[in-house]
Amino acid sequence: MPVPCVKVYRVDVERALSILSRVGVLDDRFRFGRLGDFICIPVRDVEVASSSLSGLVGFEVLELDLESRPSRPRGLGGVFEGLSSYSVIGDIVVFNWRSEVPDVDVYRRAALHLMGEQPRIKVAFLKQDTFGEFRVQRLLHLAGENRTRTVHKEYGLSFHVDIARVYFNPRLATEHRRVAEESVDGEMVLDMFSGVGGFSVHIASLRNSRVVSVDLNPVAAALTALNVVENRRRLKGRVTVLRADAALLPLVLKPVFTRIIMNHPTASKYYLGEACRLAGRQAVIHYYTKTINCREAEMEVVERASSCCRELEVINCRSVLEYSPTQAIYNVTFKILKNPGG
Repeated sequence: MPVPCVKVYRVDVERALSILSRVGVLDDRFRFGRLGDFICIPVRDVEVASSSLSGLVGFEVLELDLESRPSRPRGLGGVFEGLSSYSVIGDIVVFNWRSEVPDVDVYRRAALHLMGEQPRIKVAFLKQDTFGEFRVQRLLHLAGENRTRTVHKEYGLSFHVDIARVYFNPRLATEHRRVAEESVDGEMVLDMFSGVGGFSVHIASLRNSRVVSVDLNPVAAALTALNVVENRRRLKGRVTVLRADAALLPLVLKPVFTRIIMNHPTASKYYLGEACRLAGRQAVIHYYTKTINCREAEMEVVERASSCCRELEVINCRSVLEYSPTQAIYNVTFKILKNPGG
């Protein structure tokens, strides 16, 4: 029997699921379908799904024969109302504090419930907020071992993470892989705000490229170096790690980079000048920003980069992660056609 569903690019599945779950139209009676590079997600209300996913590039509504799912027990949201969303990083689960659920004991009981259902989870924390120039989390220990270090897996790669001392979002795994798959052998890549090296290690694992991985946070830089060593047998390219302020990079690096990654959604706009000065001919820049839609994200790029990159071409724009009810993280990928130098 044909089932209404929405077709999205494989790399957009996590974002689409987050949106569809929030508006309550996911149809969990059926399994997902696959059509080439696309995943078909069953939905109960096509109109609501279509309007909710309007920011995604290439999505389409269709009907498809899908397999039924076996019945299963209620998820966490069915037991603790309002707490269906959480992040798992390695063997650590992190709940986000919500103003409508102010009682810490609710999160603690939810953590113990989840750890009972998933024995691989050994630690539970409540994220109260994000603070400081390094975007680190203020955490309250809920249950299990009282540690913040773990090893997280993405596409078979291992990443050492300290959730209290570095910024890390496990929902970026598909974005790390997407950018790595777009890269090609022989590139010079600059990862300007590398965190623990997600983009850098993914690219080096797929391509014979030279990657310079930069972060101002000394803990993030040290963990990136450790992650390069951890995954060395799987790397085709070479990764150089720098602990540096992105604003000073033009003083120490040459303008030879053919691909630049700017994953600092709240501050990337302040460093577009540096990115332009470090870009080689026909360089591609992956720019991340927090805004309301793709139109605003593209306007931000054009307005801020046109003064330092004389000519540029926007290749595409796509939503990456939900940030708030009204804003999301958007990626604008653009190519520099001509720099002030020629």
